[in-house]
Amino acid sequence: MAEPTFRYHPDPLATGSAVLTDHVCSVCGMDRQIRYKGPVYGQQPDSLCLHCIHSGAASRALGISAGGDEGFDMSAVFSDAVDVPDDVPLSVVEEITRRTPGFAGWQQEAWLYHCGDGAAFLGPAGYRELEAHPAALAMLREDHQRYGWAPAEIEQFLRGLDRTGEPTAYLFRCLHCDTSLASWDIG
Repeated sequence: MAEPTFRYHPDPLATGSAVLTDHVCSVCGMDRQIRYKGPVYGQQPDSLCLHCIHSGAASRALGISAGGDEGFDMSAVFSDAVDVPDDVPLSVVEEITRRTPGFAGWQQEAWLYHCGDGAAFLGPAGYRELEAHPAALAMLREDHQRYGWAPAEIEQFLRGLDRTGEPTAYLFRCLHCDTSLASWDIG
C-alpha cells in the first residue's frame, strides 16, 4: 500500500516528522514501514502510522473523553491552531490539526497560513536554508521589528538560526501564490 500524501505537509520524512522503521501501528494494528514521531496532543500511542493520521482514525482513537453530566469527547490533534486568520475555513484547520502530521518545535510550534489557506510545511531551517527564500527572511525581520529589535540585532539573530539547533526557523510555502513563509522558535 502506498504511503498517503498530505497537502499541508508534503514530505514528513524529509522534515523529520516521520522515520523509516518497521513497526506495528497502535491504532490500526498493521505492520508499517514509516512511523510518525511528531507531537500528539491526546493519548500517547506506542507507535503511529501516517495512514491513521491521514484517515483521521488516529485523531479519533487518541482523543480524550471527559466524564460527568456534560461529558464531551475531544479529538487528538497533531498541531495547535494558533493565530488562524479569519478567512481560513474551519475545514482547513481541522485537516491541518487532525489529519496532517505535525512537527516538533522547541516550545510552541505554529502552523502558518496565507491566501486564506494553510501553508505547506517544508521543514526546519537555519539561516543558510532561508537565504534561498528572501520572503521568509523578510517575514522574520518584520516579526522582530514589531518587537522593537534594532536592525543589527535582527540580523545577528537571523544569522544564528540553526536547522538542527536553536534558535530554529520553520519554513512554509503558500499553496496558492508560492510565497515563502517562516516562523521561529527557541528553547
